[in-house]
Order: sequence, then structure tokens, then C-alpha cells
Amino acid sequence: MSRTARLALPLIAAGQAQKHVTHNEALAALDGIVQMRLLETERNAPPAAPAEGDAYALGASPAGVWAGRAGAVAVFSGGAWRFMTPQDGWTAWRASDARIVVRTAGVWAPLGRVLQEIGDVQALGVGTGIDPGNTLSVRARSVLFAARGGAAPGDGDLRMTINKSAVGGTASVVYQTGWSGRAEIGLAGEDAWSLKVSADGAQWRTALVADPATGAVRIDRLVSGRPVSTFAARIEAGFAPGTPALALIDGSTTGTTPAVLFQRGATPAGAISVSATGTLYGTTSDHRVKTDVAPLATPLERVARLRPCSFAFSSERDRRREGFIAHEVAEIVPEAVTGEKDAVDGEGRPVLQTLDATRLLPLLTACVQELAVKVAALERRGH
Repeated sequence: MSRTARLALPLIAAGQAQKHVTHNEALAALDGIVQMRLLETERNAPPAAPAEGDAYALGASPAGVWAGRAGAVAVFSGGAWRFMTPQDGWTAWRASDARIVVRTAGVWAPLGRVLQEIGDVQALGVGTGIDPGNTLSVRARSVLFAARGGAAPGDGDLRMTINKSAVGGTASVVYQTGWSGRAEIGLAGEDAWSLKVSADGAQWRTALVADPATGAVRIDRLVSGRPVSTFAARIEAGFAPGTPALALIDGSTTGTTPAVLFQRGATPAGAISVSATGTLYGTTSDHRVKTDVAPLATPLERVARLRPCSFAFSSERDRRREGFIAHEVAEIVPEAVTGEKDAVDGEGRPVLQTLDATRLLPLLTACVQELAVKVAALERRGH
């Protein structure tokens, strides 16, 4: 009997008697192959009470009525088993694990393992259903991206690209808690990379911005979250002698430019400014923020109470210095000293006093002026 080349279906010969037999045999074969539903794959023992239409992909060592049919597809039809030889490329629904399987290289493998390319997919859900608002939805405990190299085609590098169509668009990654946004990094509405954060998913604050033209980084607010007894904010850097830990570079060529501004709340308190020839350390001294202005009283008497001294710091005992003791100066010029004598923090660590020697200049200036008056008077008497 002649058969078709691919599915080995019987062909009706010219002048053949009982054509319906051959025709029905071909239909029975098609009924087992088309829209194939396999109860199991790699099964070797036939079921005790098969139902009409039950189909199995046999394993390497079938037994009983399946003996000698290794690798075949067995379909129970018309009260008997029909056997077909599967070819690579056949597909079937495997009921045992609800998967589509494909015959490839002599075995039945899940469709996902066989596919090498998937193109123009409109939506995909991995571990979850399709979300109309997202082309790709993934629900997983972890996700791995690994570079290809070695045996697999590739150079061992891995780069993920997120592209936007215009400057005003967005190409970013959003982090959420309970489906409410908490952080966003990327290009959000501009070409400068930024980090934005939110406490409620509605009001967003920019924490960090990197300028794409210069590489300059802007930090809108630097707060460490440390207890008040230590630091509200700090920058740590390791550096060697002769190597700056921090460089503030003014790109302008004329005038004096503030490099660092100091404020108490909304009130300016001073600045460090740079010019073409030097650096100016300034504290706010505008007449508009001052009241009750009066001359200094008894400047000579107060200066006489100051005790300039020579000393060495405990950490540099072999190096002598000249200066003052902070708490002694605080009794005469309190605004020149910060902190309290012998103060400690909540953990018993010393909170050291500091001294701003420039705060002594008004007192010294008043002394010079008073002495100048006295010198002038003496000179007049001498004449």
C-alpha cells in the first residue's frame, strides 16, 4: 500500500475495493496527530483501562502491548493501540504538566526550551498574567542577566540599554513599595541623569543630578541621618600630603565668585569666595542686619586680660605652636569661641571647643585706635 511521505498516511489506489477502510485508517491517524494531546511523554507501561483517544509518547523501554515501539506515539483508537513514528517538529499539548512540547532531536522538549527567537511579541507575562499597561510583566523572586562568552557567542560583556525618543521624554527605573513610588533613577524629563525620591509616591524630591555636558554632580541635600551628637552631614576622603581632599574650581575669569555659601535657615551667614588673585573668607557684616551699634568698651583692659601662649597639641608633642586657650578667650570675647569647656557628648566623647581668631580683630583694632589717640596726645605734649 502506498503512503504519504511525511505522515505515512495510506493512499487509496485506483480501482481499490473497500476504499472506506483505507480512508478511515487515514482519518484515524490524522485524529491522533492533528491538535495532538499527549497524556504523558516517556511512558513505558501501557495503562490498564485506556479511554478512546488517549495518546502517549513512549519511552526507551516500552513493555506489554507497547513492546518494541520505543519512541513511538501510541493512540488508543477503535479499541486498539495505533502507533505512529513522530518526526522532529511535531508539537503536542502534554496534559501531565500542562505544557506545549516539541519533538526535537528524538525527544519531547518544552516549547520554551526549543525556541531560539521570538519576534514582535505584543505582550508577555513571566510568572504572572499579561498587564495591559506593561508590555513585559515579571513576577519572580530574583532575575539574572549574565554576559555571554566562552562557548556561547559573545565577548563576555553585558550592557542594558534604556532608550527614549526625545530630550523631554523619560528613560528611567522606578522603585516602589506596595505599588507606590519611592525612588526613580535615570533620565526623567531631561538628559541629565538624576536620582529622585518620594515618601508617598506623589511628591518627589531630586536628590542627585549629573550634568551630561560637564559631568558635574549636584547634590540638592546632603544629610547623613546621624544623631545630632555626632554629625548632621559629613564627607570622608582619604588623601596623601600634597593631594587635596576636595577641590572647588571656579570656571569664571572675572570678578569674585562665592564658592561656598553658609546660611542659618533662610538668613545668609557668610561665604568663601574666590577671585583671580585669592580667596576671601567672609562672614555676614551688612549694616542692614545690624542694630544697636555702639563703640567697644575698655578695649585695652580686655586685651590685657588675654593670655597668648606657646603650646603643643597632644597629638604633636614635638611641635610648638602659638595661640590661645579657647575657654580663657571665651571669658573676654565670647563670640570668638564655640562650645563649652570640658563638654562631652552622649557617649562620653570630648566635644572640643574651637576658636575663630578673626573675632579678635575688632577688639585689637579698638586698642590700636585708643593707643593712637594716646600717642598723639603724648606727641603734642612733647612739642
